[in-house]
Amino acid sequence: MYATISRLGFGGAVMLCALGSATAQEAEAPADDDQPLRICASTKDAPYSTGDGTGFENRIAEVLADETGMKLDLVMIDNDAIYLFRDGIEKDLCDVLVGVDAGDERLLTSEPYYRSGYAFISRQDRNFEGDKWQDVDQEGFETFSYRYHTPAETILKYSGRYEYNLVYQASLTNFEDRRNQYTQVPADLVVSEVAAGNADMAIIFAPDAGRYVRDSNESLKMTLITNEIERSDGMIIPLQYSQSVGVTEDKPELLEKIDQALVSGKDRIQAILDEENIPTLPLDS
Repeated sequence: MYATISRLGFGGAVMLCALGSATAQEAEAPADDDQPLRICASTKDAPYSTGDGTGFENRIAEVLADETGMKLDLVMIDNDAIYLFRDGIEKDLCDVLVGVDAGDERLLTSEPYYRSGYAFISRQDRNFEGDKWQDVDQEGFETFSYRYHTPAETILKYSGRYEYNLVYQASLTNFEDRRNQYTQVPADLVVSEVAAGNADMAIIFAPDAGRYVRDSNESLKMTLITNEIERSDGMIIPLQYSQSVGVTEDKPELLEKIDQALVSGKDRIQAILDEENIPTLPLDS
């Protein structure tokens, strides 16, 4: 896990009521078999989750509900995905988050259901070759689009391209002041800048980019980065991550159902990932 903010707000660095009313609530609570599958999702997290429910994780949520035999209650939160735990799980609006990093310490996490990694995105006509993060250091590749709070920034710093790229990168958010607020570059913009020739290359988590590479009017190449970063202080920053389903710590029994659903719905989920053009890696890699 890298020491920055992930899309669901977890990184390797730190980031009771009266008895009478409780009894009344218990009396009104539905039986276990009637409990809905409450999954929180963001309206601002394309391509994972969108307000109209067409994000690929919205579709995976439907598979989970179907495979568990539970009615899906997709709780849409009009905020960035990094706030889903705070605004959803902690406020008891939902019990489940789809697409958390395996081992997220705030939640019970399922067995991973897919693994992917950071990738280079380039135009096919640029003839880029290389699958190590150091391969960004090539003649003719000077301008890079990326999402903030990701290992892309470390890659550019270690390859000596970060400062040169700062003005261009800031232009992708209209030079918005990043102090004391969460600022992010939309994933589709990261990719479209490459397609338009405004950026020589994008460095981005492949699931962020898959559908936009697929749908681009320009022929684009997506290359998974195969190695990891060793920082100057010895800390290892992996560039490949396993994705799981996160369940509130209060409901371990629900985690069992989710794990079973991931097994029974494996082929359906893989079909969604394939349609989304997400390159996947062996879960044991």
